[in-house]
Amino acid sequence: MPNPSFFIPLFLQSAVLPFGVTLALLFALRKQAAAPALALCAGFVAAYFAILHGQWSALPQQALDWLPATAVLGTLGAMAIEQNRSAAVRVIARFVLSLLATTATGWFGLQGLGAQKVALAAGLTAAAVCLIWTYLARAAQSRPTPLLLMMVVAGGAGLVLLLDSSQAIGQLCGVLASCLAAGLAFNLPRTRAMFSGAAVGIAVLLLGVLLMNAYLYAGFSLAYVALLIAGLLADPLVHAVNRWRRRCGGAGSWAMATALAAIPVLCTIGLAIQAAQEAGGY
Repeated sequence: MPNPSFFIPLFLQSAVLPFGVTLALLFALRKQAAAPALALCAGFVAAYFAILHGQWSALPQQALDWLPATAVLGTLGAMAIEQNRSAAVRVIARFVLSLLATTATGWFGLQGLGAQKVALAAGLTAAAVCLIWTYLARAAQSRPTPLLLMMVVAGGAGLVLLLDSSQAIGQLCGVLASCLAAGLAFNLPRTRAMFSGAAVGIAVLLLGVLLMNAYLYAGFSLAYVALLIAGLLADPLVHAVNRWRRRCGGAGSWAMATALAAIPVLCTIGLAIQAAQEAGGY
């Protein structure tokens, strides 16, 4: 029988705490436009210190030490970026902010992994974050499915990482999923506040940085990363079906988006379990 002394703290730190903090701040700041971004940031940072308080260094000694600063400065940067009226300026600023975050993440890998691998990972991650942020920031203004998809992908990434690579990064992906779940719960049964472009931005940025951490420092497979990102492609498919059916939203859209996003996520989990079994882990 599994030891509950391991699972209970993990559940409280990675699920209950970030969900509660994020939801409480969403209600407290519900009249503020910045509420979704600030609440998500606060929930993530609170859970981060609950999980890694004994390992964190104010003077960064490892890539994960940058995460609180990435969350706070990334949130402030995302809020400033989304207020700009020029679409071109927003895209450029999103890429610059993403590149700064990924460069900080890869800094500690320069010596051991080589500048070429780190630079390529940082550049590709920043480009992917910028593209996904740009698409989802617009999509989230009209429908809740982008938030749902990010939650499924972040939760799936957390589970795969717990099975395959890193407990710490896996827990933090779970934290992000819990914060996003709080955003969904806040808008049920009626929409109180749409998920803002800034909130989408910080969620995508944190997910990108976490997956880059996993790839560079925990041996996370690029195939897993590609499959997880493919889960986000469900939104344009669902949107296209809704336009064909001349319907928007509803339980059918939620179910379709969840199912489409879950397919690559479940494939990734299955591959991780298979790899662990072949390595003698299970």
